[in-house]
Amino acid sequence: MRAIAVALAVARKDLMSEWRTRELVPALAQFVVLALVIANFGFQFDWMALVFAGLVAFGRAFAAEREQSSLEAMLMTPASPAAIFAGKALAAALLLVVCEAVLLPALALFFSVPLSVAVVSAVLLATVGMAVLGCLFAAMVARVRARELLLPVLTLPLWIPFIVVGGQAVQAAMGGGGGGASQATGLLVDLDILFVVLTSLTARFVLDD
Repeated sequence: MRAIAVALAVARKDLMSEWRTRELVPALAQFVVLALVIANFGFQFDWMALVFAGLVAFGRAFAAEREQSSLEAMLMTPASPAAIFAGKALAAALLLVVCEAVLLPALALFFSVPLSVAVVSAVLLATVGMAVLGCLFAAMVARVRARELLLPVLTLPLWIPFIVVGGQAVQAAMGGGGGGASQATGLLVDLDILFVVLTSLTARFVLDD
């Protein structure tokens, strides 16, 4: 009975804390809505798997720096904040590429998804934009208490263009539509250039804060 009383007291404390701050429930509700939007635009299972793998990867992108306070030490070196940010984004992107190296053959094996250079290129190009955006928002929320919830809420809306256009490129490539695939791939390249430049310019201000 004492254990039950303790459990109820802890649960009451957590619920009262949430009632006072109102941080968790609104963020969870937004996450659920955004996940449904992503699922609606994702077209295929592989994009949903990539999205959730990305959230895990970027959620840990600045974990070591936060726990060991090493980001401040890196910023005191002659290295530019943009270069530090690029290194973090590159590491997270490579982790996603490793996931894709498992995901795409598995889809081909279990779901008979035809793989081609165009399909792999579309996924990799979408990964670039998702990586720089995910790393930017991971840096922004690294010191925030509700970072695990804020990261998907901030990141998912800006990932939608990459998921939509990437899904169109993959579908066109699998359907043999060369013109549609090349057009969607070109748009992915434009989006990558845009967000790589924007995140590089804002990295200094984000990391300094």
